[in-house]
Amino acid sequence: MPLTRRDALKLAAVGGLSARLSAELLPFRAAWAQEPTAPAKAIPDLALIKGPDPAKNVRAAVAALGGMSRFVSKGDKVAIKPNMGFGNAPEKATTTDPRVIRALAELALEAGAKRVMVFDNPCHKADVALGACGVAKAVEGLDDTYAFTITRDNFFREVAIPRGKALKKAAVAVDILDADCVINAPVAKSHGSAKVSFGMKNWMGAVLDRRYWHVAVNLHQAIADMATFIRPKLTLLDATRALVTGGPGGPGRIDALDTVLAGVNPVSVDAYGLTLAPYGGKGYKPQDIPFLVYAAEHQLGSLDISTLNVFKKTV
Repeated sequence: MPLTRRDALKLAAVGGLSARLSAELLPFRAAWAQEPTAPAKAIPDLALIKGPDPAKNVRAAVAALGGMSRFVSKGDKVAIKPNMGFGNAPEKATTTDPRVIRALAELALEAGAKRVMVFDNPCHKADVALGACGVAKAVEGLDDTYAFTITRDNFFREVAIPRGKALKKAAVAVDILDADCVINAPVAKSHGSAKVSFGMKNWMGAVLDRRYWHVAVNLHQAIADMATFIRPKLTLLDATRALVTGGPGGPGRIDALDTVLAGVNPVSVDAYGLTLAPYGGKGYKPQDIPFLVYAAEHQLGSLDISTLNVFKKTV
């Protein structure tokens, strides 16, 4: 139908009102649209912290990974597995620095842990190793925190290793099996048989018969097999001092690195840990360590450390 003059005037009036309203509302629309919600800051794969105080390094590393509440919930039973295997003072770099362990225990308690158990099945005589490494003394005074050695059968329970190739079963520490949160806290050092002893190798102190791994099966495959079974929520590699040669018991060259390296994926921690010092006197790449290769074959993690998001800080 033809448009009358009156209809045209009505349309013009409506159009003008619409244009005026659009102009008046534009600032409000712009203010609403110009500030989209910022994406949450990505948590890194690894946290590499350097500084003269191991406790501060631990706290900074855990904070960078999202805080201990990411790993420990209120009422949790927490198992911390350091290296307390040798009757040497911490300065010998054969055992985890006691200040590292105290800081981890404090953080677990602050996150609401009901109980914190710190333990190892040592290579040296149990009471000598426990006293010399300094961990038991370091955690004195902390509520519901206990440091001890596990050497008797009743500290272990035999379990099947469903994905194991060389290791089909093992007697594993009950405190790991019954824990709500497992934290692996090894020291960084070389090793005569395994080349290096970091996170995954540290589980040899969580089983009753470590000798079996050395004499009855392929050691490297056993290390990788156990890594399919014990899955820590957090691995923190203590490189306050690194035993670069002469490990695991020393003596050897000690590099004072004043460093901790922490992450969720044990393969990533071990693989990147190789970059911290020239272990074995020459240094290794992840592909040089058979147990890392086997762990990758188990699809536990990648050996390509170039893809890792690594948070680095000096405190």
